[in-house]
Amino acid sequence: MRATKSALNVSRIFVHLFSLAIALVITHAVQAATNAPTEEIVRQALEGRWNRAATSSTPKSALTLNSVKFGRAATATLQEYQVEGIPKGAMVTAAVVDFTVKTYYSNETQVVRRVREAFIFKDKMDEWAVMTGSAKGQDSTTTEPAIK
Repeated sequence: MRATKSALNVSRIFVHLFSLAIALVITHAVQAATNAPTEEIVRQALEGRWNRAATSSTPKSALTLNSVKFGRAATATLQEYQVEGIPKGAMVTAAVVDFTVKTYYSNETQVVRRVREAFIFKDKMDEWAVMTGSAKGQDSTTTEPAIK
């Protein structure tokens, strides 16, 4: 009788632990889905960093997002937290971003197309951030006539 109760208790514990594991997996999937970046989010984050108005010392520049390929989302690793500055526990989505930056000089417009690996996450201010990394291929630079 005592062995039966013991086996029953172990079974209940196992069922509870298994249910908890399933709940954690579902919670992680829901969190990843609700915090998933979109192409529009990536465009806005990159434009915020690359677009600038002309000043007396710097020319105007404008970014065009050509494409984004999203990878898997995962919780920030210890290295991403300590070295890269990504907030602890943040959901980080790997991506490959293809974008073009036009820089408008007085005599020409320089056009640079870049393809980069990137991490997309919410920063400490709960705003979307894109951290670009290694180049995927060679940058392409061309020039166009200046816009008058």
